[in-house]
Amino acid sequence: MASRRALIAAALPALAGCAAPAIRASAAAPRDEDAARLARLVAAYPAHLRGMEGGELVWADGTRMPSGAGLPARPFEAMLRDATIADQLRQDYAPGPLRETPPPDHSPGRIRHASFFRKLYGDCRDPRTAPPLTRITWMPRTRPQAISVTTVNDVHLRLARVIEALEALPDAAKAFLVPSAGTFNCRDVADTGLPSMHASGAAIDIGTRGSDYWAWSRPRGAMAHRNRIPGEIVEAFEAERFIWGGKWWHYDTMHFEYRPELIG
Repeated sequence: MASRRALIAAALPALAGCAAPAIRASAAAPRDEDAARLARLVAAYPAHLRGMEGGELVWADGTRMPSGAGLPARPFEAMLRDATIADQLRQDYAPGPLRETPPPDHSPGRIRHASFFRKLYGDCRDPRTAPPLTRITWMPRTRPQAISVTTVNDVHLRLARVIEALEALPDAAKAFLVPSAGTFNCRDVADTGLPSMHASGAAIDIGTRGSDYWAWSRPRGAMAHRNRIPGEIVEAFEAERFIWGGKWWHYDTMHFEYRPELIG
């Protein structure tokens, strides 16, 4: 994973902490589309979230977070680096075959409210709240590899079912999967300085040999979308509500992360 971080030499400085946005969402009336998306968020994590009250997201333990509902959308780069909870739901993820190149800056799932995911999965930099991890075997009948993933939201069980589906694929497809380039890794995203979903243990990178990543493009930033991953691999992950980085404008075709609020 260090090699991927090194690819982005001009990374912006990491943001200090992951505090909620300065503007409190409770001051704004939720728009209909925000309300519907936030309802999907609550439904996606029923063991953790109680609901919405006065523009705030209420957790099962009573914690409240400003949602940003009702506030206008901002430029993509601003949301990428300082998202509200509503911001991370603004871009729709379309499951199924990739039928066309994603439009500029359409990268559903890349926009993340860091404090939300830290509370949901734990903080890998704080031993008191570290993510609960377990070891499972990636592609045990093809090329066994021990990987660490979170047990929160049964991600380990969901990924195990993905693996079973992947093992049934032809050898030509499985060649794209091994070895995995990584799961849990307590690191930040190189171009934002914010926690990666790998830091939660809720993401996996498949093999790199057949993958494409926007930061590898030459000249850098040319952003001509590339993908070689077979659709049946994506289908197996999406069946368990993992989204795929190949559907991002900032494409990352090796990357999958568990995001049930985006893929119902």
